[in-house]
Amino acid sequence: MGKELIRTGTIKANSRHFFFYGGPVLAYAILIYFLSSLTNFPEEIPSFFGFDKIAHFLEYYFFGCLLYRWFSSMKRSRNRRSALWMTLVIGTIYALSDEWHQSFVPGRDASLWDALFDAAGIGTGAATCALILQGFFPMRARSKNGRFY
Repeated sequence: MGKELIRTGTIKANSRHFFFYGGPVLAYAILIYFLSSLTNFPEEIPSFFGFDKIAHFLEYYFFGCLLYRWFSSMKRSRNRRSALWMTLVIGTIYALSDEWHQSFVPGRDASLWDALFDAAGIGTGAATCALILQGFFPMRARSKNGRFY
């Protein structure tokens, strides 16, 4: 009976952890996919040169922050140490798959330049998140088990 309670408590803790850290990542990835599915999105964009690239950078900047936050909260210390690299790899793969997905959407096209700006946003977001978590919260940045908050 005691082992069942421990297992149940572990499952609940893992579910809460995924909901709190992984849920925002999943929701944001779904939002990116949804926006990429829209034909001729957006109808009217600002006319200055490079707006599209800035939008891609910012969109994936926040995605990089969320991914880094999730990976750095993992229980296994190996995952925490490699959170930046995991963020870059997973985020860039998602960006490339998103560009590939856009190639099938009428009125949209895939662009390697967009994917490059996506990857730059992911890297900058992850690095910024790491600096913010360590700089603004040096005492609370890591708990006893090493997870960022």
